[in-house]
Amino acid sequence: MKKPEKGPRRKLAVILSGIFLFAMIMGPGPGVYLVNPDSGDAGVTFLGAPVLYAWAVFWFMVQAAVIVVAYFTVWKEERP
Repeated sequence: MKKPEKGPRRKLAVILSGIFLFAMIMGPGPGVYLVNPDSGDAGVTFLGAPVLYAWAVFWFMVQAAVIVVAYFTVWKEERP
């Protein structure tokens, strides 16, 4: 696979990489303390699911969206 050239695809690749890294940190990392500061409080729910599961699913969906956008834009092969 070729490295994207300078320009909009390169800029988009950098932005998507930053979003993906941020989602990797916020999902299982310090972001957990934003939604559940007290580890003994397991009664908090979001749409019927424990808030920690909803938090993890949200960041997983962000990562999946980044991959889909990159597939259709950045990783696209240029046809001659």
